[in-house]
Amino acid sequence: FGKPRSTNQGIQVPLVELSTQCEMLRALIQKTAWSMDKYGAFSVSDKVSMCNYWSNRLCCEAADRAMQVHGGMGYSRHKPFEHIYRHHRRYRITEGSEEIQMRRVAGYLFGFMKQQAPKGVIEETAAR
Repeated sequence: FGKPRSTNQGIQVPLVELSTQCEMLRALIQKTAWSMDKYGAFSVSDKVSMCNYWSNRLCCEAADRAMQVHGGMGYSRHKPFEHIYRHHRRYRITEGSEEIQMRRVAGYLFGFMKQQAPKGVIEETAAR
């Protein structure tokens, strides 16, 4: 169109949304890491599951948006987007599907699961 794509509002809005979601995810990851250091790994199992499913979903959403913005060229192998999408889409299945991660979060949220180490595992924070 003779000008940078970034000047188009139809492209700006989705990128602002993705950028905002990335910052929110980054904050959740940092808070989870801090809590893990302070209280032990098993104290934040629900947050780890949240980070796991949301990061892969967000990456796929960003790649999908990039393919859409770049049209047919975005889906070709001339751009990295289709590779990024395929690569990260598999993690939504193999690293514990989104549904499994969400069931874990729901278990903690509604009290069906407890934040504790599995039997036989001694956490460093408890051993100190």
